[in-house]
Amino acid sequence: MHLDTAARTLRRHGLVAGLVVLLALATGWGVTQLLPPTYTSTVRALYSVTGLGSVADSVQAGSLAAARVEQDAELVTAPVVVQPVIDQLGLDTTAEDLAEQVTATASAAFLDVEVAADDPQVAAQVAQALVAQLALRAADESIAADPTDPESPVATLAVAEVAPAVVPERPSSPNLLLNLAVAFVAGLFLAGLLVTLRIRSDTRLDDAEDLADVTPAPVLAHVHAPARGHGGGRGVAAALTGGGPDVAALRTALLSRAAGRPATSVALLACGPEPVLLVAAALARSCAGAGRDTVLVEGELGRPRLAAEADVRGPGLADALAGSVSVTETARPGPVPSLRVVTAGTVEGDPGDLVASRQAEKALEDVRRLGELVVVAAGRASAGVDAAVLAAACDEVVVLVGRGRARREDLQAALHALDVAGASVGGLVWVS
Repeated sequence: MHLDTAARTLRRHGLVAGLVVLLALATGWGVTQLLPPTYTSTVRALYSVTGLGSVADSVQAGSLAAARVEQDAELVTAPVVVQPVIDQLGLDTTAEDLAEQVTATASAAFLDVEVAADDPQVAAQVAQALVAQLALRAADESIAADPTDPESPVATLAVAEVAPAVVPERPSSPNLLLNLAVAFVAGLFLAGLLVTLRIRSDTRLDDAEDLADVTPAPVLAHVHAPARGHGGGRGVAAALTGGGPDVAALRTALLSRAAGRPATSVALLACGPEPVLLVAAALARSCAGAGRDTVLVEGELGRPRLAAEADVRGPGLADALAGSVSVTETARPGPVPSLRVVTAGTVEGDPGDLVASRQAEKALEDVRRLGELVVVAAGRASAGVDAAVLAAACDEVVVLVGRGRARREDLQAALHALDVAGASVGGLVWVS
């Protein structure tokens, strides 16, 4: 994975992954607090055989001691050893239950007896008492160096504590650090799994790489504007007087592309709920402020809003497309010099049929010649064929993409609708 890809993934899903890891750590901590503590105490005993004189017998004694250690490692959990300890300490348990708390490990002539209990004092007492029981049994027995030889010398077995039991100060389990480490690893695994699933299912467009996967069209500018339904419509009147979003970068990009042409028409479409009319109004106002003869055309015939919001009266684009008035008659002076506006007008019937009619062809051609720069707010590309047809009649087509809101399939649908209408996208605009 490249660093830029990793950075994108972290930016998009880092918060969710972090929350998963924190939740896993909290779960590990909570489980640790809920589990009862267990204390472990260990006694180390040394087995030795005495009573053999020769060097060879001494070597044999070591083997006898090691064999007895192996034997007692299994015997220490037997009822014959455990029950006397229960009786001695007055424990409220059974030999079987106590045996499950005992672990014995043999190592040459050493025997380690480990006892786990919920009381540290009891753990130490039981470990000590078990070794004492083994020592008592060893003291009562005699070992023949060679059991097959009646004349073989008899040795004595001794069990001595070399590391007595100590009352533990801290529980051996649950281990908080270990549980947190396991929880952390589990959290990382779950976070990675969740992020992988989200990456595969999340088709939101969030950066240039996402756009490049869908279309080679360049990003012309980044505009900060609210989505339609979140203040986009109410700001159209303000945008026409200079109070809208900053579209200076978009204006520069479009004017540079239109250099050398006496007149240029630009269609703005959205692949989602982006405020096309708001951005178009701000762009038209910005171009008019630069001294360009600019005309703003409301092309979203199915949802006319400009007349009411900008207080413009009279026939509009729909009336011109229907042939009842000329295109020139629909242009009304705007609130600033060099700016005229054309509202959607009155639509009767299906806007798609109106745009696709024969009389609409000449009207759309006249729209392109209304001014030095004509900005057409065509609306949402997926709303109907009228938006795509209007865009196809313009020199430049710009698609607004809601950063982090629009999805891959939305942009693909918009591009497909434009392609069917015979329009090619000249650029994209991030809207956030």
